[in-house]
Amino acid sequence: MHLLRFFGVYQVYTVEEMDESESLKLFSWHAFKQPSPKEDFATHSTDVIAYSGRLPLALEVLGSYLSDCEITEWHNVLEKLKCIPHDQVHEKLKVSFDGLKDVTEKQIFLDIACFFIGMDKKDVIQILNGCGFFADIGIKVLVERALVTVDNKNKIQMHDLLRDMGRQIVYVESPTDPEKRSRLWRHEEVFDILAKRKVITN
Repeated sequence: MHLLRFFGVYQVYTVEEMDESESLKLFSWHAFKQPSPKEDFATHSTDVIAYSGRLPLALEVLGSYLSDCEITEWHNVLEKLKCIPHDQVHEKLKVSFDGLKDVTEKQIFLDIACFFIGMDKKDVIQILNGCGFFADIGIKVLVERALVTVDNKNKIQMHDLLRDMGRQIVYVESPTDPEKRSRLWRHEEVFDILAKRKVITN
């Protein structure tokens, strides 16, 4: 707030939470490809919206994830959401990441979050295929799940919250020792590790 006042900003606009009707419509378009839930899923849809905090990104991601799930999977997702505090957005988004059936899809998501945002889709596919991934299929799944987007210039894009969630997953692999993490995206950490290895080699 002090920084805003320094630049002459004295009023802060608070973004209003989506109301239940708007939330239900957004969620339904992603979960059912229609503006309202299917009859058998109406109650479950309302519950998902309530526990997601009506965050638009969470509604899109969870709706896309649940779109091809059986009712039992909906129960499982609801149980997970009930255990997550209201303000822990990353954990709510991670429910969809955890729901990816193929470990390769999870690896592709993490690689994009750490390295490939803003890169041409063809280049990303070529690089990932060189690592033994079927990246064209994996990226297609991630797009369907609303975890990744491809813009009109064929660039891979990802929402900042999803990017941060992916990088947090990598970070907790080894919070105190970057060298033990599966991926490094901060230049200073890469330089530090290379410098240490050079000293050891010499």
